[in-house]
Amino acid sequence: MKIINTAETARGKLLYTLYAEDNGGSERYGISVLSKIFGEVESASVSDITSDPAFAQELLFILADNLVLPSTLSEVVEEYISSRYTV
Repeated sequence: MKIINTAETARGKLLYTLYAEDNGGSERYGISVLSKIFGEVESASVSDITSDPAFAQELLFILADNLVLPSTLSEVVEEYISSRYTV
């Protein structure tokens, strides 16, 4: 796993990480979220989101701007991808 970019919000209590993984010769991007907001450390990750680095970067900042928590990460990513590619 190679870290591409990170974004911190909530005074450092939310950390969003964009990472790349090799998937049979092509890079696939994923995003993880680490939260320290409620006292306990909570984390979630969605891998293999896209092979488009610009799309992955855009999604990272959308998640950070909207303070998406680990508990809702997968649902928000799924909804965003669905809405983005719905004709």
